[in-house]
Amino acid sequence: MRWFLLLNIVLAQSVDADHTMRISTVEGVVAAPHISEFVRAAYQQLGYQIEILPMPAKRSLHQARDSEDIDGELARTIYAAGYLPKHTLIPVPVGQLKVAAFVNNEALVIHSWSDLKHYRVAAVRGHLASVNRLAEHGEAYFLNDAEQVLTMLERGRVDVAILPRGVGLYWIKKNRHRELNIPPTVIEEIPMYHFLHSRHQDLVEPLSQIMAELREQAELIESNNPHNISPAE
Repeated sequence: MRWFLLLNIVLAQSVDADHTMRISTVEGVVAAPHISEFVRAAYQQLGYQIEILPMPAKRSLHQARDSEDIDGELARTIYAAGYLPKHTLIPVPVGQLKVAAFVNNEALVIHSWSDLKHYRVAAVRGHLASVNRLAEHGEAYFLNDAEQVLTMLERGRVDVAILPRGVGLYWIKKNRHRELNIPPTVIEEIPMYHFLHSRHQDLVEPLSQIMAELREQAELIESNNPHNISPAE
């Protein structure tokens, strides 16, 4: 995919990085390598390397907020702004969160959040879009990770699993959840942004500019090659 080629060219450039930024993120980032590489490429143009630290979603949020050793959160929806008061949202989307409903019953059709109201639902703690949307749901269960959510669905303990589409598909394939063969339905798409701790305020403007330039290049490449996967996929 030409989008990855662009990032590889940027990352291959020699940079004397005097600093390493430690960035927390949800462990499901393995399902979306384009996001990591996009952020990595932007920092590298500023002379920084980044160390990405995957962890459970809620812990990642707490580490970004509370730990002096963490410099930012890789990619979150705008809902994270209230949880990260000492961080600045870099106003260029680094990806698109496709929130999806996974089911194990072909008769159960979910197209929106409102369709969930009569069903038992499982989601991941710290996935703030799901936490926000399901706040008043009578039977919403929040677990530590996507694997636990999918296992509950497969065993019939819930009717619907709400996960980022790519994350759910990654774990279904990785752990061979053979019963979960019904394609998920995307019920919402939400931009994701990089959050940077305020102690690095001097990097906000240049990082925003570089990310905007990278995004523009990516969109130009994709518009000229419509059969490629979108960088926000």
